[in-house]
Amino acid sequence: MTYRLFIDSANPADWDLGLARGWLHGVTTNPLIISRAGKKVDLATAQDLVANAKKRNLHELQLQVTGHTAGELHASGAALRDLWDKVTIKIPATAAGFEAAAPLCRQGYSVTITACYTAHQTMLAASIGAKYVAPYYGRMLDAGLDADARLNAMLEISRREDVRVLVASIRSIDQLETLTARGFDTFTITAALAGQLGTDAQSDGAAADFMAAAEASLK
Repeated sequence: MTYRLFIDSANPADWDLGLARGWLHGVTTNPLIISRAGKKVDLATAQDLVANAKKRNLHELQLQVTGHTAGELHASGAALRDLWDKVTIKIPATAAGFEAAAPLCRQGYSVTITACYTAHQTMLAASIGAKYVAPYYGRMLDAGLDADARLNAMLEISRREDVRVLVASIRSIDQLETLTARGFDTFTITAALAGQLGTDAQSDGAAADFMAAAEASLK
């Protein structure tokens, strides 16, 4: 099993923490993330994100399509993918989204079916050749859905098919640990959670004790 960790951020400064600690595989964005970063959701912003991703040698940058019709979503996806061969195109799990995604997958583009809430959407994503499905775990819980059962069904499909379940909307390290123990291996987390990843108060305390002993031995 190879774990794959992304960060949800359109701010390259946020990416650097995960890169410095060695765990960052890539970056995921969407129009909400980009607009909350104070940027326009347009091709110029996508080009800037790609330039920063190239500079940092990211393995992958996920950019989301815009548009209302399948044709608009398809054209948006093709334009984003043409920016860099390491761009994965995010397309919502809607009727128009699947219609746009299918030919992009056939063309060999890397596609994430995002906002995926059901097992049958996961099955469809696998059938068209999508690389990832991205369920929103926290949003499922907020909506009163049986998020764990739904994610488990997606995971079972992913084990039979060549598609990864990219779990998004993770609210805490506890959720991340629990999902990892259940077999999930691909996640995207916020910049705030990224700062907590790999740390623990007990570990920090032990490290402080070790250094205190080392320094005392030199006196």
